[in-house]
Amino acid sequence: MTDLTRRKMLGVAAATASGAVTSLSASVEAATPGAPAAPAPSPLPNQADMSLFVALSEGLTGIAAAKLAPTVDPIQVKNEYFATASADPAFPALLQIMRNESNPAAAASKAMNDPKLKYLGRSIILAWYLGVWYDPKTLENYNAPGDQVFPLPPVKVISSTSYTQGWTWRVAQAHPMGYSQLRYGYWANDPLPLDDYIKVS
Repeated sequence: MTDLTRRKMLGVAAATASGAVTSLSASVEAATPGAPAAPAPSPLPNQADMSLFVALSEGLTGIAAAKLAPTVDPIQVKNEYFATASADPAFPALLQIMRNESNPAAAASKAMNDPKLKYLGRSIILAWYLGVWYDPKTLENYNAPGDQVFPLPPVKVISSTSYTQGWTWRVAQAHPMGYSQLRYGYWANDPLPLDDYIKVS
């Protein structure tokens, strides 16, 4: 987990916002009459695997597992991230690291130092923070020597829910562009301390 600042997170969020709007517009079009039927939702994941995924995600993101997947969780965005990440062939090996480790930070460190797994780890971090999916192979190619084009577009916005629930907004102590549940006039007050968002007291 690298150090994050409000400026960095807002910069990355702004870079992906246009892609999010485009992807969400496409989702709305697909839901209109005459459009191709959307694929059936994936079955719910095995709960043991989900627990491993959330624990590993804690180590990868630096956000407490109880914040990523609270006991009372009507949104369940973790299911969308799990389904997306588990489609990658390296996913079972990533979970196995967490299965062998009791400490999420240690498991994340092992994963991020494994050349075959670290890009999937990065994709999972970006999913939690931005609500979008970057293909691990694309991230690997982007990390290769040579000139790179920025911003690197994601493969997709995982869902409209993932966009509004991206942790980048809470780390930046802000809210998604075009969406807010904060009360009118909230901008007159200082934001809560970052630890209130990402840690369990």
